[in-house]
Amino acid sequence: MFKKPAFFAALVVMLFAFTVPAHAEMEYRFSDKGTINTDFSWGANDIIEAIDFELYAGYPDNTLGLNNNMTRAEFAAVLNRIVDAGGTPGPNWYDGAVDGLVKAGVIPDKGGNWDAPITRLEAAKWLGRLAKAYQVAVKDQGATFTDTSDPDAIYANKAGLMKGVSPGVLGANQNLLRGEAAVLLLRVAKSVDNNLPSDDELKQAMVEAIGDVNADTADFEVKRNVDLGFYDKLPYKRVTKNYFEFERKFLYALKDDGRKNYQLEVKEAFVAEKHNGIAIVVTKLWNKDLNGPVSPGVARFKKIDGRWMMTQGGIPENRDLKYLQQVGIIK
Repeated sequence: MFKKPAFFAALVVMLFAFTVPAHAEMEYRFSDKGTINTDFSWGANDIIEAIDFELYAGYPDNTLGLNNNMTRAEFAAVLNRIVDAGGTPGPNWYDGAVDGLVKAGVIPDKGGNWDAPITRLEAAKWLGRLAKAYQVAVKDQGATFTDTSDPDAIYANKAGLMKGVSPGVLGANQNLLRGEAAVLLLRVAKSVDNNLPSDDELKQAMVEAIGDVNADTADFEVKRNVDLGFYDKLPYKRVTKNYFEFERKFLYALKDDGRKNYQLEVKEAFVAEKHNGIAIVVTKLWNKDLNGPVSPGVARFKKIDGRWMMTQGGIPENRDLKYLQQVGIIK
């Protein structure tokens, strides 16, 4: 067990030295965030992680729409972003994603109505093919479904990517809800490991992300507003715009509380978890203004267009303690 008093005292120091809230889960941006727990309690933690990694984006009106059907085009787009399959763009917003997945062997062809809901059976078929194409290890050789004999759908179950609505029952003819899709997306992202990044690549991305956070902090100290005009002038572009939009609003809400937003430096970085498309990095940070250490930070990264980008980060939350233990910062 870790030493609670010392650890949480350090977190208090961190709270006033870092530029993000103690609970910086990105789902707080959405007006219907309550549905995560009320309607999807069984997968709430995975949905929050999917949002934090920007695997699940919600709608432009800042709603999650978890109870809405996932369309075939939407599912193709998010799957492509996870495996970075590329593709040739076309007149429709989803054409590039579909083309890339067809070429990768995940989707059999480009036919059908891409604005139609995707069924759980079709999603399972795609995931089964994805598991084969990206060498996802089989977790349960005996896994099967009673309501489909499709070999790709069953392989998705064996690989642990697609589970049923009840034991052994896929719910083949049901439409896939967006909340269910968010859980699947995280599951896929944490299973595709056939082309892992190096630790050095991720550590460098962390150093550069803190450089961008410092640039944002300095800009806010001068302007005290929520304007994101600074984004195009960032030194590294290692942090997503969504993250800075959330962070900037947080800073603005506390602009009159006497808080000083300090400049940080990465003293040491540890890769706690990595996959083809997502990673978690733990850092030991230094307050450059006060010339002293602050509490560790935990950051989530996603590979976007071939580049590792920080999508969420800040003070370790309860869900993050396992990562601090894993890298030896706490016991």
